Amino acid sequence: MAVEQTSTISWYLRMFSYLLMICGLFGLAVGGVVIYGALAAATGLPLSALVLGVAAAVANGITIAAGVLGRAASRNPGRSAALRSLALAGVVASVFGLGLCYATGGQLPTSLIFNLLLMAICVVIAGNLGKSVQ
Repeated sequence: MAVEQTSTISWYLRMFSYLLMICGLFGLAVGGVVIYGALAAATGLPLSALVLGVAAAVANGITIAAGVLGRAASRNPGRSAALRSLALAGVVASVFGLGLCYATGGQLPTSLIFNLLLMAICVVIAGNLGKSVQ
């Protein structure tokens, strides 16, 4: 029964890892566009747009790394601790980015909130995988 449970969790982690990589790539592209738009503004540099772009790029870079590591952890459950640590770093980066956006007077971006949700789910899946291996 434990083998079946581990393989089911591994399958969910593998599929979720693909989702992380796809969402991370889209978020990274959006972050790059926002940074470019902030730097190309003729009226000066809107600080909130630049902060949003940088925060989105950093958080989504961590999301891509978590997707790649999640794919590896789905094959080797011993890497679930590293995946959980990286997902926690993604949660921290998303919360930090949301705080910076709020502090600079910008809106709370939906992309960072969605990234926070994805990283929280990744923490739970990695934790469940780690428990099923023990």
